[in-house]
Amino acid sequence: MSKSTDGQDLTLVGPGTVMGEMMRQYWIPAALSSELSVDGDPMRLMLLGEQLIAFRDSSGRVGVLDHQCPHRCASLFLGRNEQDGIRCVYHGWKFDVDGRCLEMPNVPPPQDFKEKVRAKSYRVRECAGLIWVYMGARAEAPPMPMHEALFVPEQDLTVTILQREANWLQGLEGDIDTSHFGFLHAGHINPDDFEEGHPARHTVSNRAPEYKVTETDWGTMYGAFRPEADDRMHWRMAHFSLPFWTQTPNADFADHVVAKAWVPMDDTHTMLISIYGGRAKGATYSSSKLKSGGGIPGADGLDYLPNTTDWYGRWRAVQNIGSIAKLSAPTRSTRASATS
Repeated sequence: MSKSTDGQDLTLVGPGTVMGEMMRQYWIPAALSSELSVDGDPMRLMLLGEQLIAFRDSSGRVGVLDHQCPHRCASLFLGRNEQDGIRCVYHGWKFDVDGRCLEMPNVPPPQDFKEKVRAKSYRVRECAGLIWVYMGARAEAPPMPMHEALFVPEQDLTVTILQREANWLQGLEGDIDTSHFGFLHAGHINPDDFEEGHPARHTVSNRAPEYKVTETDWGTMYGAFRPEADDRMHWRMAHFSLPFWTQTPNADFADHVVAKAWVPMDDTHTMLISIYGGRAKGATYSSSKLKSGGGIPGADGLDYLPNTTDWYGRWRAVQNIGSIAKLSAPTRSTRASATS
């Protein structure tokens, strides 16, 4: 039986927290490589409750630093990215991607002590079109995750990001819940609307699956199974792997692989980073049948707000908590009729 403190242990991710320290032992996908250009503007990056900046220097290397300059704590987000370093606008101190102080122009040369100054920095790699950050303290960083989607040729790779206004566990729990699909995403569809062989037909035919769960060295492997009329069994297999990865059964494994990371920005905001590899079998929806491999009508993709430079300004959906609250709020005429 869980204790009241378990919720905090699982969802608080800042420095010194139980889950935050555990997540810092892994490589974390943090941004698209395409979000940073050579000598371009630095980008605010909120990750595990830390306010960071990311930039790509003149040589193409990516740096991820604490946003505060170690000199007088001015934000390096306001700095100039130039000649293989980020220069603080307050006193001109310049730092490379590893946090080393390169120049101290407001200090007379005999008093220069730049070799003793470092900005807080994290190790960075780029893989599968993403910028990855290691925030732990190991002298040797751990290996990168080995999800199959990370090894798909670039031309067959799709990466999407979506910010969620919830803690990371709230989002991940929905991803490992395979029974909600038949209600939330396909509750308006009848089984006879699907062609035989459509991957969602079984989910709608039997909305109360049974489960089999197996613990693994890297997390859990689980499946929802549903008996078929011809004495066969339909399985939807999925995986959870530490610290925040899911692999959902949304297409044929033979030609489509997926890895989804529920990356905590802080205790109440999460970036869902979805990595799709391969080419799922395409099909179209007809008025008579849902073709094998096709999508679900009415389950359209989300629209994005323009990105801003705010700490929470990246990859926000138009259909967010604020817009839903406005839609659900009663109008003046509604309130009047309700009280009359």
